[in-house]
Amino acid sequence: MSIRISGGYLKGRLINSPKNGDGIRPTTARVKLAIFSTLGQDRVRSKKVLDLYSCSGALGFESISRGAVSVDFVEKNNKNCDLIIRNMELLEVRGLGKVHRTNSEMFLNRSDGEYDVVFLDPPYAIDNWDFVMSKVGEPGFMNSDGVVIAEHFRSVNLSESYGFIKCVDSRSYGDSNISYYEVSVG
Repeated sequence: MSIRISGGYLKGRLINSPKNGDGIRPTTARVKLAIFSTLGQDRVRSKKVLDLYSCSGALGFESISRGAVSVDFVEKNNKNCDLIIRNMELLEVRGLGKVHRTNSEMFLNRSDGEYDVVFLDPPYAIDNWDFVMSKVGEPGFMNSDGVVIAEHFRSVNLSESYGFIKCVDSRSYGDSNISYYEVSVG
């Protein structure tokens, strides 16, 4: 299965994706385009990006295509990690990304943070949203103008704020909700 990059200098290029099933639910082209339209070009250009629960790395590659200076891809499945590495080679962006073969919770526990953009697109079955969002909302994890984009099942109710991040927008697309959080100090 292939996924098309929807914008930026890699627009139209294809990356490989695992087959659907076993909890794999790639972000649809419509939702991906909506996310990046809402963010705008300047929110990712020259920014440090974290793609948690990466799967194929589609959101990270969209960020690279739109000018991100680096992307940390976090994925626990070894086959998906290898897929992300092959996609980096295919797109010739190997120097802009780093693959972390670990689960997202362990990564969050040891990361120094300082991210500008964080994408959270976990399998819909996860039940530890409060932990993950609280870690992302800790002081210093996000830079002062940072944004967090969380894709979750429509029935999942995320809190209005977690530490230093506060929800500023939420939009529905079918059975998906996209919640946008920004750093809010004070």
